[in-house]
Amino acid sequence: MTFSKRYFLLFLSSCLWFAACRTNDGEPHDEDTLTRTATVTYLVTPNGLGDNGYNDNAAEGIFAFAGETGTALSLMQPASIEEAGEMIGQWLTDNAGRDSSFLVIGSSVYMDVTFDAAAAHRDQLDAIRARGGRVLMFESDAQIEGITSVIISRYGISWLAGAMSQNFNVLVLTAMPGNPLLEEAIAGFMAAREDYAGAWEEGPCKTSVHYLSDNTKGFAMPDSALRYMVRRADDYFFYDEFIFPLLGGSEAGVIRFLNDDDFMMALMAGMDVDQTGLSSRIPFSVVFRIGDVLKRCLYEWLNDVDWPNCLHFGMRDGAADIIITPAFADHLTLSDDRYADPDTFAKLYEKFKEVALKNEEAYEKE
Repeated sequence: MTFSKRYFLLFLSSCLWFAACRTNDGEPHDEDTLTRTATVTYLVTPNGLGDNGYNDNAAEGIFAFAGETGTALSLMQPASIEEAGEMIGQWLTDNAGRDSSFLVIGSSVYMDVTFDAAAAHRDQLDAIRARGGRVLMFESDAQIEGITSVIISRYGISWLAGAMSQNFNVLVLTAMPGNPLLEEAIAGFMAAREDYAGAWEEGPCKTSVHYLSDNTKGFAMPDSALRYMVRRADDYFFYDEFIFPLLGGSEAGVIRFLNDDDFMMALMAGMDVDQTGLSSRIPFSVVFRIGDVLKRCLYEWLNDVDWPNCLHFGMRDGAADIIITPAFADHLTLSDDRYADPDTFAKLYEKFKEVALKNEEAYEKE
């Protein structure tokens, strides 16, 4: 089921009210931690909430923690990266004298302004940590003194998606160049394609990479993504590429493109969350369970678990996985012999999953 941004924000407001009113009856934790006046603040990405994807999944994990523990929760939603930096600095100032304050910085796009704020407010950050507070930034492995970074590996799961796209020409459509997580995903996907791209009709299958923008605006350009896909499809008699989207909110344009033509031949990997039902052309989804990861981190904080400077998650602990669309081929107007077997993608998943896990481990050791 999907929701518009308006309805998501209404849901969010009810969660905030619920978190403020709920008593502590969630997962078990030490009695002495319950005496704290704990507060959690979530700094979201610009226009991030209501994306039916990664940002919403992160928010759901934080809301669940707040609801289960009765922890006070607030949101900061800046209009720009610059405003986010100001908000981080103000939060550090406001919370230096408070017990058990937790700031979740919701994207690596805030990395530079987080560096600057941490340097400008070093004394306040140290005071917050001394009083049981934490600052956590996800989607990043940045080394910032006093701030914990959280990253879910993209390499192994993208390698698995690449192996599962064999016998198709592939378009890797990505928001921007230079983003470490996107480039890691591309590297994993391309590594699998080198060995398992396969062949179809006219010869060996090809892999193309296209960047939608040269900056972070590429994550919020669904109309541009739609126009690009329409132009690209015009070059084919039957457009049948497999699309691997690394686009954030811009992915909505690709989904619209797939849904505008009942006789579409192309396929797309769902991305970030299980996107079964958004289009009949999605045979599987690459999911990142950032909500579960954040909830786990928040419970560990409540129980005074000490962390390294950077927390790494991935396929090995279920933070990244692939979900197969049930009865995928049953809902298509047009299909082809590459997935005539209804279990094609499930069998590829089982065949290559262990190899992907080993590749993820090897990549992290490099």
